[in-house]
Amino acid sequence: MAKFAAEGCKLILVRVTNDDKDSMDLPTKKETEQRNTEEFHRAAQILGASEVIDLGFVTDVLADVSMVSVRERVVYLYRKHRPYAVFSFDPYATYEPNLDHIRVAQAVEEAYWVSNFHLHHPEHLEQGYMPHAVCERWYCARVPFDPNYAVDITEYFERKVEALCANATMLRNSLHQLQLQLGTWGRRVPMLDDAIASQELRSLVECFFRQNAAAVARSHGMKAGVLAEVFRVDRFGAWEGIFQAQSEPLPGTAPEMQTRSCFDPTLVSKKSFF
Repeated sequence: MAKFAAEGCKLILVRVTNDDKDSMDLPTKKETEQRNTEEFHRAAQILGASEVIDLGFVTDVLADVSMVSVRERVVYLYRKHRPYAVFSFDPYATYEPNLDHIRVAQAVEEAYWVSNFHLHHPEHLEQGYMPHAVCERWYCARVPFDPNYAVDITEYFERKVEALCANATMLRNSLHQLQLQLGTWGRRVPMLDDAIASQELRSLVECFFRQNAAAVARSHGMKAGVLAEVFRVDRFGAWEGIFQAQSEPLPGTAPEMQTRSCFDPTLVSKKSFF
């Protein structure tokens, strides 16, 4: 996302839940939510986002919320901001322990489907927001599911680490979860303990994500030294081939947005991304 923003794309980050429980030592939910909100907005600024939208759903209980309610908010944002592409968790990925991630992914996917239909949420149309079809969905997962596109992020890796570390409260809590699990196993990792105690998280974060990004690049045949992220990008599905062969540019469309033979983000400029 930092790469796209730097190339001229308008990046909008949608924060679905409030992170009111995601800390290891703050005394109250209110303080936790406030701290995480401040840190999330700081991370968004580092990535180059032009706007952050906080939906305010309570963390870790999205399963208690109507899926239609969550989906409606995403449909509304599609219609209001009319993005070219959306980035989210993969709704079909396996081994995802965070059920909020699953609910968000499902809402994003179904909103892509129904935001085109004028009879879904006609109240949006009354507010002046017309049906909209997102062109591309970029999905990520803890365990990549059917990935088809790797992006060279070498130039933006340091910014990625900086943005991750800006979410210090949530990141420290995530490391604390691992610390607790290691304790149950009867073991410890000194580097992890030191990072949590000192709150100097960057070295550990950079080490982990650099190894991961290098492994992704190697597995996709990229040259030594490249760091990469991998996605499952879905555009027209089974229609992709015929659309590549038969489509023609709309009048007034910028040349870089005309028919493309591959998912090349460098060709996507000055369009909105979620």
